[in-house]
Amino acid sequence: MDHEAARQRFANRIRDLRTEKDITQEQLAELIGKTTEHVSFLERGERSPSFEVILDLADALSVSVPYLMNIDQPDDNTDLITTLIAAPVSPALVEPVEEPITTENERESNLDRLQSAFEGIREMQHLANEYGITDIFQDNGGKVLQVLILLGLRISPGREGNDAIDAEGNEYELKTLNRSLNKNAGVTTHHHLNNDILKKYRAVKGWYIAIYEGIELMEIYKVTPSILEVKFKDWEAKLEKQESINNPKIPMRLVRQGELVYTKDTNPPIQTKLPI
Repeated sequence: MDHEAARQRFANRIRDLRTEKDITQEQLAELIGKTTEHVSFLERGERSPSFEVILDLADALSVSVPYLMNIDQPDDNTDLITTLIAAPVSPALVEPVEEPITTENERESNLDRLQSAFEGIREMQHLANEYGITDIFQDNGGKVLQVLILLGLRISPGREGNDAIDAEGNEYELKTLNRSLNKNAGVTTHHHLNNDILKKYRAVKGWYIAIYEGIELMEIYKVTPSILEVKFKDWEAKLEKQESINNPKIPMRLVRQGELVYTKDTNPPIQTKLPI
């Protein structure tokens, strides 16, 4: 087994154990003292864990290190999308709960619809791979893909979070926000923002913040670091007294000071200066 294959199997192992124990990525990140982005990279096989992280993962998942590292067996979850399409399950082969909300015929029909939908999802994942997104089901991968295509960007390899680059190597910070959950919710940043992260935020060429209504893209704003500097200074002052800040938010009033480069409110939707 080569290094990449082993890393991917270990990634699947972490994800399966976390899901089995009903732990979210954010909760696991807190337990091992890492960021949610770090856990996401581990579960996508895009980062090799240190020995210390392996010990912390085993402790957080309540398993032994040998059990955690047991990646020699064939991984049945390596390609979940392909499995779902290639091997559909009949409701007749599954024992339903005592009081199912659907009949067997309804479940059969819904599974057929699901299989048809996964055909498109698999094509979407193939496209996402070209943009550096290995799993559209994680970390708003589908939404990030849409924004990347519109802007003409790619995910920056080897970086945490949704960092993106253009053809000239300029770096950008990408954020998505679902305003249907909270109309006035600020833009989340980093679960353990520290001086190094703050330095990176100031260094990027710009921030692209995509506003969604559920799964519908409504607006994209381009916000320069200079606009956000007022918040950066606030965070900098707090970091003089503490090691990190737990997920400080950027208020929408600052986001809307940026340039509106996409909006769905017009018919047809307008795009300005896209792609970059």
